[in-house]
Amino acid sequence: MTTTDLVPESLAPAVRSSCASVPAVAASSPAHAFRAMYEGQVDFVWRNLRRLGVALSELDDKTQEVFVIAHRRFAEFEDRGHGPRAWLFQIVIRIASDARRHRRRHPEDPDGGCALEREISEPTQANDVARREALARLDRALGTIDVIRRAVLVLHEIEEMTAPEIAETLSIPLNTVYSRLRVARAELETALARQEGASR
Repeated sequence: MTTTDLVPESLAPAVRSSCASVPAVAASSPAHAFRAMYEGQVDFVWRNLRRLGVALSELDDKTQEVFVIAHRRFAEFEDRGHGPRAWLFQIVIRIASDARRHRRRHPEDPDGGCALEREISEPTQANDVARREALARLDRALGTIDVIRRAVLVLHEIEEMTAPEIAETLSIPLNTVYSRLRVARAELETALARQEGASR
């Protein structure tokens, strides 16, 4: 499974539309640089918010929230050789953690779960349905893992970052990356096996 497989094609344009207020300006300006970053990284932000547990019904708003914060702090951005992803991922973790805490306090989905149901059931072609069901299982399994360990797992297994890159992105020691990755993999396998057993 590639990383592009993890972004529903029908939803990515909606995210782009929700942040389309960034104006088109001269190529040399900071505003142009920010817009270019947005256009290049919106799918990265969307799919990692999803993998870190943000509900589908909230993804557009939370993606916009990430870029609102990024726009406000854009003057602080310094490319250290990994592009803007490491910087954006720090914001993604914060937004995802806040959303998770809010859901614990208010556990009922605002749309009654309809958005997730649509994600799984549309379109009706067999391959697409199977893919959505697999992604739904992955989401549920990832949801059982603490967000700190989940972030390491997502960056390594989905974004294909190396352990040293993850250490720099999250500002943690390299040995901590390996430790969290090992535990997260075990937790993911256990959660997937539990789902498999429950479906029999």
